Amino acid sequence: MAKKKSKNKNKQQPKMSPERFIRERVRKLPIGKCYITPDWEQTGIAQVIITRIRANGNYVVGIFLVDTFCIGIKDTIYYTDFSEDELKELINHYKSGPGLEEISYNEAHNIIYGAIEFAEEGGIRPMKNFAVTQYILEEDTEDIPLIEYDFGKNGKHFLVIGSDRREMHYLNTLKKTLGDDFEYIMNTEEDGDDYYDDSEFSPEDLEKGLENWKAMMDESDRHPEERYAYEYPEYPQTVSVKNQFIADELLSPDNYYELPREVIERILALPADEAAEDISNIVMYAIGETYKDINDDTIGEPENGAIMHALLLLTQLRSEKGLDAVLEIMRQNDKFADYHLGDLAPEVIHPALYACALNNVAAIEAYLNQSGLESYIREQAPEALAMIIINHPERRAEIIEVFRRLLTSMVTRLPKQEACDGAFAGFVMSNLIDIEAKELIPEIKALFATDNVDRSIAGDCNDVISEIQNGPKYRNTDKYKFPDIYKQYARLKQFSE
Repeated sequence: MAKKKSKNKNKQQPKMSPERFIRERVRKLPIGKCYITPDWEQTGIAQVIITRIRANGNYVVGIFLVDTFCIGIKDTIYYTDFSEDELKELINHYKSGPGLEEISYNEAHNIIYGAIEFAEEGGIRPMKNFAVTQYILEEDTEDIPLIEYDFGKNGKHFLVIGSDRREMHYLNTLKKTLGDDFEYIMNTEEDGDDYYDDSEFSPEDLEKGLENWKAMMDESDRHPEERYAYEYPEYPQTVSVKNQFIADELLSPDNYYELPREVIERILALPADEAAEDISNIVMYAIGETYKDINDDTIGEPENGAIMHALLLLTQLRSEKGLDAVLEIMRQNDKFADYHLGDLAPEVIHPALYACALNNVAAIEAYLNQSGLESYIREQAPEALAMIIINHPERRAEIIEVFRRLLTSMVTRLPKQEACDGAFAGFVMSNLIDIEAKELIPEIKALFATDNVDRSIAGDCNDVISEIQNGPKYRNTDKYKFPDIYKQYARLKQFSE
C-alpha cells in the first residue's frame, strides 16, 4: 500500500494511514490480476487474491480467506504497496503449495459476495476487517454481472469447528437463526484441523499477521492528525500570461494525461523565469477554479491536467519564479492532491519543490513552520531537503541544520499537533534514515522522548538510530534522482491506458 515505510525504502507509501488510503483511494485504481486456490468448491475454503495497480507500478493486494460452506469471510488482510517482485514471490509461493489459478475479477467478486450473502442467511456477518478490505473490491451493485455458485454443503450451512474451537461461537448464531437446519462437524485434537489444509496461510499465520496489522493500526490511531485550517487567499479569476499558448495547452482537456512533446520542448526553450512565471499564474487560477468544489464534494471529473503539467514543467525549469505556485499546491488538502494528482502526488511534488527552492531553502523552512496543513503533502518538504543533500553533498551541513531546527522545534510543537503530527514525524525519521543523519541522533532521541512519533512508519527510536548508524537496510534512491519529464509522461500515459 502496509504503512511501514522504513523497513522497505523501495515502497512509496501513501502519506496517510493505510486504512484511510484503502477507503478513499483504492477503488480509483485499475484492477489487476485475480487468483484463487483450486478445489475450493470441494474443500469449502477459497483463498482469493485481488490486485489493483498503482501509478508507480506497484500493487495493492487484498487476500480474502473465504469459507464457502458457512462463515463467508473468515479472515482478510491487505498490502498497500507490493512491488512486482513481491507479488511474484507471493504468487509463486502459492503455486508451490496449494496451487493457484487465475480468475476474472467478476468471478472473484461473485465468490466473495456470494459467500457473504450465504453466511448472512445463517446470521453470520463478515469479520470486522472486511469493513476496510471491501474497498479493494468494486461496490457490490448490479454493474457486476451475476455468476451463480453453489454455497454450503448439500444446500445447507456446514460449519467446521477446528480443534482450537475458535468457530464454536458460530454454532449458537446458526442455531438462533436456522434452528436445526444446518450441519456441523467438530474436529478433535487428534484429528487435526484439515479445514485449512488447502489454504496458503495457517490460522496461526493469519492471526499473527492480523495482530501485527492491528498493532500498526493502534499505533497510527494513537496519534491525532493535525487539523487542516488553511485560510485560502483570493485566487485570480482569469489567467494572465505572457505566452498564451502555455495556458491553452495546460488547460486543454485534450492534454489531460500528456502534453505533446513539441509543446514541452517549446515551453522549455523559453527563458526559464518567464515560462515559470506563466505556469505559476496558471496554477493559481487552476487552484481557485477547483478548491471550493473539491472541499464541498461537488466537483465533477477533472477537465484538465494543469496542476500535474505545472509540477512536471516547473521541475525542469528550475526557476525560483515557480516556488510560490509549488508551495501553494502544498498548502492544499489531500483531497485536492488526490483530485489533481492521484497516486502520483508523492512522486511529482518534492522534485518540483527541490528544483524551485534549491536557492531558497528558507522558503521550505518557513513552510515547515506553517500550522494548519496536512501531513500527506507537508511530508514532501523534508523529501525535497533530503534530495538536496543527496544531489548536492557539499550542502549537507546547511541542510542538516535545517533538519536540526525542525526536530528541535517539534519537541514542543508535536504534542500539540502544531505544524506537525505523529505521522509527519515518522516520515521525517524515514528521510533522516535515507540521508544517514548521524549528526542528529541527540535531536532524534529528544523527539521520540515525547512519545508522539508514530512508530508504525519508521520504527521506534532504536530502529531509527540503528539504521542511521549502520546504513539503511533498504534505500530507494530513485525518488531522489532528478526526473526525466518524457519518462514521467510515458508512465502517466501508460497508467491512464
